[in-house]
Amino acid sequence: MGISLRIKEIAVFLLCIFLLSGCGALQDKEAVLSDVEVQETEVEEITEETDEVDDIILKEQEVDKEDDIISEVLETDIEENNPEEFDDKRTSEAFIPDDTDNEELEPEELLDAFLSGEIPAYYDYREETTIMYDQLPHDENDWERYSVGERIDLDNDSEVELIVSGPYGGKYLDARDGKVYVLAEGEGTTGLLSYANYDNATWIVHSDILHWGRELHWLTRYDGEGKIVDTFKFGAEYWDSPDDQYDENSKFTYRDEEISMSEYEELYKEIFGE
Repeated sequence: MGISLRIKEIAVFLLCIFLLSGCGALQDKEAVLSDVEVQETEVEEITEETDEVDDIILKEQEVDKEDDIISEVLETDIEENNPEEFDDKRTSEAFIPDDTDNEELEPEELLDAFLSGEIPAYYDYREETTIMYDQLPHDENDWERYSVGERIDLDNDSEVELIVSGPYGGKYLDARDGKVYVLAEGEGTTGLLSYANYDNATWIVHSDILHWGRELHWLTRYDGEGKIVDTFKFGAEYWDSPDDQYDENSKFTYRDEEISMSEYEELYKEIFGE
């Protein structure tokens, strides 16, 4: 009996040691799992911060790319250099059609002839590229449809030009020298076409106002012969704004010079009105 009792005591002792070892391993496992969860949380936070930085970089790369596209597409309408030093292609290399059948027609008669499909409108810088009004989309259910707009003086020559309403602001047509020319047209979401009366002149405007972090405008003034006589950039940039709105810390530009927010808002009213 004494030996049997002793064996039982030893067995109980070993069982206790085994159980205590298991509890320690379980605690170690729980500690390891806790450390893993903490590390996973830290990795997620770092990943989120990295994604935010990547988003900012992508936005900056996007606008840089779009600025390059604007500069390329509007190279004849937007020139950042001093206009006096600008070798304007409109006077040196502009395409001049050979036909002279309509030289005696008045500007508004030429515009009427274009709308009736009798004559084309020429692009100054696309060699012999032309458009015919009746070949443009006109279906009222088509988003890209064109329609006849108002006639006003857009190039400061005291003669009216024709606005053909359409995508991204449509097209502005100028009649001169017996021909109709495309003076300007909408260039997509980064080059929406409009016009403004500012500083005793009419300016043709291309705007980038539909994208995050900026509202930019390029204003161009013409002389009546299709030649650019002045141009400048005007706008606000606010890439880090959480609500896509500018504030005192945003960057404001007028004629390549940085200005304050109050100066920007005052100029905006002068150029575009309330």
